[in-house]
Amino acid sequence: MCQYDNRIIVQKPQEKPKLIDPLDYETVISELGDELKEDPLRDLLLFPDNDFSVSVCACVCTNVCLRWLDGSVANAACKYYNSELNVVQFKYDDYAGDYRLLPRRYFQLTQLTDNSYIMNFYKDEKISKEPKGCIFLDSCTGVVQNNRLRKHAFELKMNEVTYFVLAAESEQDMEEWISTLTRILQITLLFFLIYNSYQVVLDRVSLSLLPSLPYQYISETDEGIRSARREERLNLFSLDPDTPVTEHSSGENAVVRPFDEKLGRRFMITCRSLNLMLQGCINESETGPVTNIEPFFVSLALLDVREGRKVSADFHVDLNHEAVRQMLGGCTNGTGVSFNPSLWIYMLNDSNILMVARVEKVLMGNIACGTEPYTKNTDSSKTVQKILKSNKQFCSKLGKYRMPFAWSVRSVFKDNHGALDRESRFSPLFKQESNKISTDDLIKLVSEYRRAEKTSKLQTIPGTLDIAVDYIPLEHPNCVTSSYVPVKPFEDLSKHQPTVEVEEFVQDSTKFTQPHRVYRNHIYVYPKHLKYDSQKSFAKARNLAVYVEFRSSDEEVAKPLKCIYGKPGGPVFTTAACATVLHHSQNPDFYDEAKIELPTQLHEKHHLLFSFYHVTCDINAKTNAKRKETLETPVGYSWLPLLKEGRLSSQEFSIPVSCNLPPGYLGIKEASNTKNGADVKWVDGGKAIFKVSTNVVSTVYTQVRASLSIKGVWGPLQGTVKWTSNGPLDISQQIEQNAKVFKQMQGEARVVLVHIVAKCHEENLDHYLHSYIKVCFSWFFFELIVKSMAQHLTDSDKAKLPRPQRFPSSYQSRVETLVETVSEHIFWKNKDLAEETRSANLAVAAFVKRCFTLMDRGFTFKLISNYINMITATDSKVLCELKFEFLREVCNHEHYIPLSLPLPSARITGRSPRVEPLSVPEYNLTGEFCRKHFLTGLLLRELGLALQDEQDLRHLALATLKTLMAKHSLDARYATKEKQARIASLYLPLYGLILDNMPRFFLRDLFPIYFTSSDQVRVQMSFSSLAVATGNQADSRGSLISVDSNPSNSDRNSEKMDGCEKFARPQSLIGYGSRCDKLDQAETRSLLMCFLHIMKTISEDGNIQDGDTLSPTDIEANLSTEVSLTVLDVLELFVHHHKKQLLLDEGQNVLMKKVLDTYLLFFQINQSTTTLRHVFASLRLFVQKFPNAFFQGKADLCGCLCYEILKCCNHRSSSTQTEAAALLYFFMRKNFEFTKGKSIVRSHLQVIKAVSQLIADAGIGGSRFQQSLAIINNFANGDAPLKSTPFPAEVKDLTKRIRTVLMATAQMKEHEKDPEMLVDLQYSLANSYASTPELRRTWLESMAKVHVRNGDLSEAAMCYIHISALIAESLKRRGECAHAAAPTLLFAAWFVRSRLSSFSMGWAAFMCISPNVKEEGAMKEDTGTQDTPYTEDTLVEQLELCVDYLWKSERHELIADINKPVIAVFEKRRDFKRLSELYYDIHRSYLKVTEVVNSEKRLFGRYYRVAFYGQVSNRSSLRTGFFEEEESKEFIYKEPKLTGLSEISQRLLKLYSDKFGADNVKMIQDSNKVNPKDLDPKFAYIQVTYVLPFFDEKEQQDKRTDFERHHNINRFVFETPFTLSGKKHGDVEEQCKRRTILTSECFFPYLKKRIQVVEQQSTEMNPIEVAIDEMSRKVSELNQLCNMEEVDMIRLQLKLQGSVSVKVNAGPMAYARAFLEEKNAKKYPDNQVKLLKEIFRQFAEACGQALDVNERLIKEDQLEYQEEMRAHYRDMLTELSGIMNEQVSLCNDQ
Repeated sequence: MCQYDNRIIVQKPQEKPKLIDPLDYETVISELGDELKEDPLRDLLLFPDNDFSVSVCACVCTNVCLRWLDGSVANAACKYYNSELNVVQFKYDDYAGDYRLLPRRYFQLTQLTDNSYIMNFYKDEKISKEPKGCIFLDSCTGVVQNNRLRKHAFELKMNEVTYFVLAAESEQDMEEWISTLTRILQITLLFFLIYNSYQVVLDRVSLSLLPSLPYQYISETDEGIRSARREERLNLFSLDPDTPVTEHSSGENAVVRPFDEKLGRRFMITCRSLNLMLQGCINESETGPVTNIEPFFVSLALLDVREGRKVSADFHVDLNHEAVRQMLGGCTNGTGVSFNPSLWIYMLNDSNILMVARVEKVLMGNIACGTEPYTKNTDSSKTVQKILKSNKQFCSKLGKYRMPFAWSVRSVFKDNHGALDRESRFSPLFKQESNKISTDDLIKLVSEYRRAEKTSKLQTIPGTLDIAVDYIPLEHPNCVTSSYVPVKPFEDLSKHQPTVEVEEFVQDSTKFTQPHRVYRNHIYVYPKHLKYDSQKSFAKARNLAVYVEFRSSDEEVAKPLKCIYGKPGGPVFTTAACATVLHHSQNPDFYDEAKIELPTQLHEKHHLLFSFYHVTCDINAKTNAKRKETLETPVGYSWLPLLKEGRLSSQEFSIPVSCNLPPGYLGIKEASNTKNGADVKWVDGGKAIFKVSTNVVSTVYTQVRASLSIKGVWGPLQGTVKWTSNGPLDISQQIEQNAKVFKQMQGEARVVLVHIVAKCHEENLDHYLHSYIKVCFSWFFFELIVKSMAQHLTDSDKAKLPRPQRFPSSYQSRVETLVETVSEHIFWKNKDLAEETRSANLAVAAFVKRCFTLMDRGFTFKLISNYINMITATDSKVLCELKFEFLREVCNHEHYIPLSLPLPSARITGRSPRVEPLSVPEYNLTGEFCRKHFLTGLLLRELGLALQDEQDLRHLALATLKTLMAKHSLDARYATKEKQARIASLYLPLYGLILDNMPRFFLRDLFPIYFTSSDQVRVQMSFSSLAVATGNQADSRGSLISVDSNPSNSDRNSEKMDGCEKFARPQSLIGYGSRCDKLDQAETRSLLMCFLHIMKTISEDGNIQDGDTLSPTDIEANLSTEVSLTVLDVLELFVHHHKKQLLLDEGQNVLMKKVLDTYLLFFQINQSTTTLRHVFASLRLFVQKFPNAFFQGKADLCGCLCYEILKCCNHRSSSTQTEAAALLYFFMRKNFEFTKGKSIVRSHLQVIKAVSQLIADAGIGGSRFQQSLAIINNFANGDAPLKSTPFPAEVKDLTKRIRTVLMATAQMKEHEKDPEMLVDLQYSLANSYASTPELRRTWLESMAKVHVRNGDLSEAAMCYIHISALIAESLKRRGECAHAAAPTLLFAAWFVRSRLSSFSMGWAAFMCISPNVKEEGAMKEDTGTQDTPYTEDTLVEQLELCVDYLWKSERHELIADINKPVIAVFEKRRDFKRLSELYYDIHRSYLKVTEVVNSEKRLFGRYYRVAFYGQVSNRSSLRTGFFEEEESKEFIYKEPKLTGLSEISQRLLKLYSDKFGADNVKMIQDSNKVNPKDLDPKFAYIQVTYVLPFFDEKEQQDKRTDFERHHNINRFVFETPFTLSGKKHGDVEEQCKRRTILTSECFFPYLKKRIQVVEQQSTEMNPIEVAIDEMSRKVSELNQLCNMEEVDMIRLQLKLQGSVSVKVNAGPMAYARAFLEEKNAKKYPDNQVKLLKEIFRQFAEACGQALDVNERLIKEDQLEYQEEMRAHYRDMLTELSGIMNEQVSLCNDQ
């Protein structure tokens, strides 16, 4: 429940809205066929022909040499893989997305015949057509890259405020554009400089042309101003700040292409040589070449040192000379194939990628012995021959075994952008350490090789490795894949050596970023570590070799498969791979890689078998035949099954080792168990002592654990899947090829498809699915159906049939069931599956949207209606959000406008029960409208419902509407004004929706105009009338869907009770209760922007430009300009249709004020110069149409307009200054014409008043404003028709008076940091306008603002009281204050008379509040008083303002007196409600007075005497000084609250130090009289003295309260101590003091914070008189404290302690001893001694009374303190009795 305009509204629960039955679209289109075709805007009403098409494109295959497999299915798959692709294309698909994805403009650079350049832009690629616009590069000042808005963007700088942002297709295109444009700009720079110098000359000449401007303005017409305003207009929505700035997306709206392999940076590795320093001739005859003296084997790989991993497979190179290679003898088998490697790198363009080479040699022992000959630096022939002989022996015996030798490294890329480092070379060969063998060890070494302190510790082997790295073209001949399959048929091998692509190992996170286009089916095996130091099974197990085999059976007779890739010099495929051997190592690490080609069909028996052998390295012993047979001794076996739960995996395994290999070993699941009777003996108790890892690189076998069982499907599929290159997507291909198979297993196939789509979505690969669907006739779920329908219509030639005949009704029923089923799923599963249901929701929307293109559109409307009505406002927020996302997608259809039928409902036939007789714009969102304009009506209805919901949903609904309207306005197909107007008419029911929610708008926040509740109703009435006038509609009620709900009688009665019978309140939403919470600023702005766009577009005559080429810095400014111009359009329309209403009462009406306030609002918010130029033009026309409103009656409108125009005369833009000056001159000229040539009194006074206000508000008066005054004078001097009239002289007199005011302003500027001097100057100006009440009031208001700003609220209140006295005096002299009628309430006769007479008394009525108001009686009679627009209401408003500030300043006692004149007014008017409010206000003020009167909690301030003394010199007979007028003058300063002496002294010292310099100002530290002649003339002196208000005896009696002692006071006192000896202080017997009483010129509080002292009286007191005075004060203070209603115990105890508990030589007793002891009393007059004795008696009594009061109030914890003070009191009385020679009794003893 909430309250609007004093009415209670109960919010009812929302009900489900009634269903909308959409029209039969196809029938309507058929019936209106001829009419629609003849419509000039038929593009808006009919779908275009050939809306979609099906085309064929060839498949591009990277690997054309596929590995053909056995079987017809495989062959069919290969045929399909190379077949043509069918593509369905929707012709207008570019227009089916968000408005930011609409087709962009295309630019063409052209050179003209004058050698200048121009950029024409077109709406599409067809640049042969007429351009849509152009950019002249003559005005361009620079071009820079700008990626803030979108990718590949650059910015053309035109001037300080204008930019164009353009986007290229690619980075290269962008760079070319920037380069070309920069070159053009350099050519035109000279012309630009010449033009600038010429422009300066033009600017100088332009001043002489100024007088012609007003004459142009005089002849202006509505049409001319309207036409000027509509030039170069921008689109509102393209400037919307609420729309997020996003770059031009290439995702949703981009062209979907057949997916292909994205080839990264590819480069060639050319292996040339490996040469060590130790070389010789291999042949015994020493006639051959000099080569390495033993074979070396090099393997290359890429490492990512940052990620710490290997990123490529190994590539093995044989760089040995043929003679060296023959040293191996029979250890090599077969003829190998030699390749040059090239690496395909996708993601690895990184400087952290390094190439590593490992060098191995034949096993000869430990690494140290193997490297020693090369590190000893010996090359004698004897040594070489000796080593060579040994090497030949090892090669012949152990030639098949390898041992680590060295490693080297080099960089690959220069940077992270993929630039190859071709100049780099390999590092020195580093000796391989036996304890740093593993790949992880190598990565660590490599990452530190550039650090000198690390590499210095590594031992190098003299030698060089020469391997080149270079770029390689995409089409490289004789290239094979990593599977050794040729990419294309081989060419002549003599020209191009074969090249192999080395496998890239991508990270897990990027494995699924690419669909596979090349067949791969590998597993890489990496033995890692064997821990044999604890084994007891074998006597010798040190030189350990690991053999890797791939087997398909564990039977005894099983053989290894020949599928392991061989190394250079060996066969292409082999049965086993052997790892390097570490000499005498029982826990060897391994780094070897075994690459295995996997079979196309894996089963559970496929496994890896690892065989471990001890290798005998002793070749020198004399061995017999038996010994030779034991070169290899088996020391264990281990096995690893490949499939686990039906999948391969890439991971590290730790597995046990067995001593033997029994048949059926795969059946042994655990090391502790045996199966099938197998006798297995485990090494080291079956511990997992062998580590091995695998890396699967396969496009056949999945490595992902499936959450579903696909065994039933996998069998028939795997025969096809095993060969293919497209990963998970290949299953969908086989759905088409194997229809019969899937017919038997439809359920399983659907499960598999769901899994595939889900997995692709999980890996963010939706774009590949879109690509696959686009070109391969296969989509899962909805898009599968869409493409099938499109191809069906094309193949069956049904696309040309009428829509209802394209598909049978049974098919439509199935489609309806499908949508309904998915909708139900979304409805019930949205909480549990949030992301999935949101995706499903968008998929349904996209499907339904496509149905508009292919199916019966009326049927599609029905699908939408069913879907939307499934979700109501009572459902969850998530469901409502899904509903709007659905609506947004559907409404983005490329032919949304024809679907919504932008025709009047009366022209649309249908089943409607009634036919509208007239074709008029529709402002009601009725059921009929929603039915005939289904999509638009549905959107607006849902928006209206959402506005009754929570904020998030409101924002979503408004965003949906706004982006849709933005899309219409930016759509190049609908660029003409006629089309835009027709489209805008569709949204006219938005007016009613806005009217419904207008009470919820933040009007006060949006506009700095105060709206009362009644004003808001008037605004709504005006708003309603505006829409009626625009459309000539008789009934403009805007209730939303009011056709379905009629107002009850009570509703109608409540409307009449509001007093708004002419304005029908909007109905609620179909039984819904209207919400009462406010719409936020963004919501209000969105609604108003949409409506402004409608109003602007309907009345638009000019072309609209897009704002999408603007930079972000200009968007806000251009949006402001466009909104402003639209408001001006609407205002003009409103004024045109409401001219009669605006002329009522000679223009003095509320509507006129509201219209002018709206115009003036433009000046109160920062605007562009373009906007202001058009506002000035509109105001000239407005003044010309309604001169009465400005030049007669009240002057309020005239004053407001003058104020804003003068403010613009001080504008920083010279063009705005000129326009403002011209408007002001035009305004004065119209005033002169209106008075028939008599005078310009009205505009004269209002201009002076406005200048006075602006001096305080805006600080005008600088050179800009002076220039504007000069322009006005030039206009007057050049105005030939008025040359002989008084008008030019009056204008000149006005500018002269303005300059006088400005001179005073200059002084104010000088003293702007001196608040006292500033107010003094304003006070002087106010007094100078005594003859012009309005101007005096202006300066008094300026003073009040200064006081409020400084926190001096009492002074501000006094300013407003003076203004009230001024108004009262003005009314009295004009005879406006006739005696009020007798009041209806009974009051005392004197009270009634006082209130009735106060209005006729003028200023004197306020004397009871402040005697200072007599100044307002100095008003002079002249024309100024006659033009003063004061009324009784003006005075009442002013008095209410006074009351407000009296409350703020805590002067509650004055509130009743201020309200008395107001009470008389409301009694006369019988306004009892206001009277009750006033009396309640007085009641509250007296309650407040009662609360604070005796508490002394109010702080009215402190007072200080301030005197100024400065340098005095005679210059040209002028007396000058530091302080000028303040020199040698004294002032009383009123300071706030508890301001201390030091605080005000420091403030003044800083103030005047800033003025005169810190070294030139000194403070006088005492309060003695100052003789200026005794002061140093070089310094300025300030004397500050604390003073107290002074009251005589009568005033002491009268002024009892704290308020009375601080109100209307003008006498102050301060005392100065002295002694006759000249010292300031002495003993009490010699202490004298001087009492000085100061009288100020006016009473405090006053208009000013400081008042000059006009009189000074001083009296001197001798010591006994000082004693009498001090003791009298103590007595008075004690009595006052004791008599308070609420005793202040702290102050009381402090006073008591200072009276009875003081030191011997201080306090009251010091006075008694000095003046009352017998020996001393004789020195002083008897009467003074007697008086002092009497005062001491009173003092004793007062102290006793104070002790009693204290005893009554204290608690137990202070009893001891009380007794102590009581004892002191007794002692004091005893001593006092002795001094006075009389008994002074205790107070309670009397």
